[in-house]
Amino acid sequence: MKIAVVEDEKIHADMLIRLLEAWLKENKVDFCIREFPDAAAFLFDWEQDQSWNVLFFDIQMPGLNGVDLARRIRKENRRIALVFVTGVTDYLLEGYEVEALHYLIKPVEAEKIASCMERVSARYHEREKREAILTQARELVGGETNSRVTLRLMPEDIVYIEAAVHNTELHTKEKCYVVREGINIWKERLPEEAFCCCHRSYLVNMLYVAHLEKEAVILDDGRQIPLSRKNSKAVNQAFIRFYSRKKTEGI
Repeated sequence: MKIAVVEDEKIHADMLIRLLEAWLKENKVDFCIREFPDAAAFLFDWEQDQSWNVLFFDIQMPGLNGVDLARRIRKENRRIALVFVTGVTDYLLEGYEVEALHYLIKPVEAEKIASCMERVSARYHEREKREAILTQARELVGGETNSRVTLRLMPEDIVYIEAAVHNTELHTKEKCYVVREGINIWKERLPEEAFCCCHRSYLVNMLYVAHLEKEAVILDDGRQIPLSRKNSKAVNQAFIRFYSRKKTEGI
């Protein structure tokens, strides 16, 4: 379990980390904890590595506060568990807005940490049972690629994939990444019931499909993905199956 602690007051950071380590060791959980002095320091690391499982963060910090940090993270990642750590109780509404998992009041106590970590651990193991994807990629911005980053993605994070010579372009809601793997690798890696090959160069996540046209798959945000005549019938059938299953399961 990879845990980040963002806290500008060293005494509180040390206490929180000590309690976390004690619980993790007692429960025999493999872990890595890293401390950050403020939101800016964490975001700098976040740009390179989004494989964190849990983020404990103070709300009232100089510069970017904890609520704004959480909002920034939630724009592109809904998997990481967020835990507010604060001396006040005025941010319950903001916690709901960013889907915070827990709310710890300073000074933190061992009993409260135990209750929090039980929830964190349950969420962590539930997600680990599903197929998380860890891959190296470069973010594509304005036709240029940035430095290499480590991505930890769940299948539902991927909107569609496009073949690009010997690489693939991985499109999420907010960003695009270039990965040095062919599209056939992704066809094998991703669940068949959710992802459909609408064109030899495209793999689309049915979760984000609004409707189908004769020569295009239309996404919820209006983007259009090519739909080949050869694949049209199979895509239509997959689209019907996917949303019939969602309706049956009440998703």
